[in-house]
Amino acid sequence: MDVIRVGRNISLYYLFQLFREPLFWGPILITYITAVSGMSLSEIYFMESVVLWILIVLEIPSGALSDLIGRRKTILIGSCILTCDCLLFSLANSTNMIWLANSCWAVGYSLVSGADSSLLFDSLKYLNKEHDFKKIEGRSISYRLLLIAPCSVAAGYLASINIHLPLYCSLFFVFLNCLVVFFMSEPPVSSESKYDWKKHLDLMKGSLLFVITNAKIIWIIGFVVLIGGISKVWFFSYNPYFELVDLPIVYFGWIFFWLNIIGALSSYFADSIYKKFGELGSIILITIVMAAPVFIMGVWVAKLACLLVLMQSIARGYQTPFIGNFLHHYLDSKNRATVISIKSAVNSFGQFIMLVLFGILLNIYSLPACLKAMGIIMALGGLFFILFYLKIFKKNA
Repeated sequence: MDVIRVGRNISLYYLFQLFREPLFWGPILITYITAVSGMSLSEIYFMESVVLWILIVLEIPSGALSDLIGRRKTILIGSCILTCDCLLFSLANSTNMIWLANSCWAVGYSLVSGADSSLLFDSLKYLNKEHDFKKIEGRSISYRLLLIAPCSVAAGYLASINIHLPLYCSLFFVFLNCLVVFFMSEPPVSSESKYDWKKHLDLMKGSLLFVITNAKIIWIIGFVVLIGGISKVWFFSYNPYFELVDLPIVYFGWIFFWLNIIGALSSYFADSIYKKFGELGSIILITIVMAAPVFIMGVWVAKLACLLVLMQSIARGYQTPFIGNFLHHYLDSKNRATVISIKSAVNSFGQFIMLVLFGILLNIYSLPACLKAMGIIMALGGLFFILFYLKIFKKNA
């Protein structure tokens, strides 16, 4: 019976990935926030940096909570809060409501983050199929991106009718995800017990010690921070850049359509890409497709340059299954979600720093100049991690 229940988690995980995020708001997110709140771009960057601090504070405790009471319960609570977040965003008509919605997102996301992939990996481990993690994670993400692609096109047209329509359409599917999680089961290899604050605290301390004394885990987290920070800042510059070159809003959706198609393909074929490039080749690939296009966008400001954001989707689709598989094989079930939450917390801190710095730079320099700086930072950071990788991963090979 356990095999049937745990096996069902795999199918449900595909559905969970499909509906875990609002489907219609990616192309118009910054435009929407500006329209309903009147916030400037630098104010939005400030708000996002504050929300990231909330996420940083909650990530590790929520990961440890997942390891203590079970992944399914934690994901279910988080998914319900994310539904409230989507509702608040869809009804927002002021700066305060946007802040409240974003704060709800931080709480909900912190609960889901780490618990989701841990539930998948532990389910596969129980079924003796953990080698399939990269393939299943990659394909589940690819299906979501394929679904988001046409929704992105629709979002542009819906927003041209009424800026709130994309959020209204997203709300149903986010709520549906709560039902998907409800029917999941806790893998027998995971822990599931009554809450104990002392165990909670001890688990966080032990996991932090495990991370800071493990050079390989430090490398993985550091590389995640680099690509996560650059991706976050770059994503928030999409709408302003499109507006800078006078791209009509209906084309925002078409660009996001192809963003998601490319991301879906790179995620679906993550296992094949890994077999072709290996670890080091994958690291170099991610560095190139993130550093080169953003730098060129800063040098060449034109409508056609908007298409360069498509290159980032190669990394966007591939990095989650690649990094997830990379990290999970160095972890044990007893602290799996906690360590992943530590990774997410550090990643959020890196994003906070980059958002703050980028917001400050935008008040001094032009957007194209800031994009050039971002490209240089990604290139130099990628080179550093490549050299670091050769030192700590290859020395015992």
